[in-house]
Amino acid sequence: MKKLIRKQTLAAVIVLTMILGFTFFTQTKDVQAAEPEIVKFNVDTSLTENLVMLKGKSVTVFLASGQTITGVVTSVKGNLLHLGKLSQKEFYDALVSIDHISAIEARVK
Repeated sequence: MKKLIRKQTLAAVIVLTMILGFTFFTQTKDVQAAEPEIVKFNVDTSLTENLVMLKGKSVTVFLASGQTITGVVTSVKGNLLHLGKLSQKEFYDALVSIDHISAIEARVK
């Protein structure tokens, strides 16, 4: 009888520990949503300079060939655009020649 009570108590302690551990790791924090930074295009500057201003932002690049690439602007150097975190392609980046870009699209609001 004592063994049965010990096993039940041990099982109850294990279940309680699991529940408390689960709730501890899944607690939601009260985080205020930061307002997104507003992106503005500047038609008085070059495409390269606009891309530099979009560093860290998600953009869609339209190439002269008709292909589109969506990702986060990682860096712009010389005539090259480095896009990271490509949309629908995990673990891929892209290096795009700025001469082949016909348009860029970014969320502005």
